[in-house]
Amino acid sequence: MMCREQRELFEFITQISFMLDDITLYLNTHPCCPKGLEAYEYYRKLRKDAVRDYTEMYGPLNKYCVDVDNYFDWVNNPWPWEGECGC
Repeated sequence: MMCREQRELFEFITQISFMLDDITLYLNTHPCCPKGLEAYEYYRKLRKDAVRDYTEMYGPLNKYCVDVDNYFDWVNNPWPWEGECGC
């Protein structure tokens, strides 16, 4: 179960991921737009940092976040979408 801080970080990652998907769609039709490219890079870095923070604090979000230090964490802990705790 997720405590409040974990849930908030997970929701932030979800929101940023959606923004990146949306910006990517825009850049598909406007590949040279400087503002679009700048926004993409900004949100890409935000997401990367948030995923790193989440992985360090709560374990990997997906198979790409697994390394030798946290390999077994993702089978021992609840999945990010498996409910909430009373924290």
